[in-house]
Amino acid sequence: MFSGDPSISEAGSPAWKRTDEYAKALEKLEVIKFDRREGRFMRFWKGYKDAKEILSKEKFDLITAQEIEHSFIAWRLSKKFDIPWQMQIHTDIFSPYFVRYRVSNRARVWLAKFLIPRASGIRVVSERIKKSIHDSGFRIHGSRLVVLPIFTEHDIPVKHPMFDIKGKYPGYDFYILMVSRLAHEKNIKLGLDVLREFIKKYPETLLVVVGDGPLKNVLIDDVKIGLEGKVVFEGWKPTEELADYYKSADLLLITSNYEGYSLAAMEALKSGLPVIMTNVGVAGEVVKDGENGLVAPVGDNTALVGKLTEFRESKALRDSLKANAKITPMPYNSFEEYRNKLTHSFKACIQGKLK
Repeated sequence: MFSGDPSISEAGSPAWKRTDEYAKALEKLEVIKFDRREGRFMRFWKGYKDAKEILSKEKFDLITAQEIEHSFIAWRLSKKFDIPWQMQIHTDIFSPYFVRYRVSNRARVWLAKFLIPRASGIRVVSERIKKSIHDSGFRIHGSRLVVLPIFTEHDIPVKHPMFDIKGKYPGYDFYILMVSRLAHEKNIKLGLDVLREFIKKYPETLLVVVGDGPLKNVLIDDVKIGLEGKVVFEGWKPTEELADYYKSADLLLITSNYEGYSLAAMEALKSGLPVIMTNVGVAGEVVKDGENGLVAPVGDNTALVGKLTEFRESKALRDSLKANAKITPMPYNSFEEYRNKLTHSFKACIQGKLK
């Protein structure tokens, strides 16, 4: 298994715990970590060499890789050692917004188009990604392409101290939550622009942004333009603390340009919190407009302001969305169910068909 998660080797971390559970369901699991601290390019070379050394000494049944670069290395090793390989796609790489983000994403799209027909099996995390693959001209047989959503950590009962956004930040009458990496594709700036319009009518509104990332300082500077006292940035929080944020906010706002899934949306619904989001990830698939959330076109400031206003002004709508959020079906009933389906997808790649 190729992983770019830096916490996967940290004992006790969520990634480490998940991987340990995968290993229990398999005869053996070897994880190759592509550590960014090794350097932008050297980590790929080192990961390739480490995997090559392991495969030259012992026979494995499958290589599974998530990121496009990792998938390229998996394909090369697959050819060299005659081993099936699984390509995992967690981002909507064929979204038109994906290639606009950075030049390197154009190369990733080209590489993905090369790799998809050559994979022994493909796992995607949403129906949206599956559709985008088919819409891009690939005719992948059903036995080679499986939709396996990401497991939502809030499916695991957790104990945590009670936290209340409204208690910590009193003096407002409407609390909006954003949980996100502070990166270009998440388009937090759009959320700030939407808030500027919204507070003209509802000034006693607070936006709490939970997360961290490369754009944090840029966004903090942006807040100084007309949003002083209306936005709070909090650093990234562990899962058990996020549950309380979801339970004490009035809604979750997602303004991303593209998503493969949107774990925050699923966590919010699990906690009974309605979601207002752009048409990305699980929008339309799980977050359904007018049922358990509201959906607006990507990048549409006016539409998002309208959705927020509609939500704020209609108690009947708020109550309905909240009630439906609480009963939104989750993809899995337990982590064990998710783990078993994931390992089944591994076996399907080896066997060449789904049983």
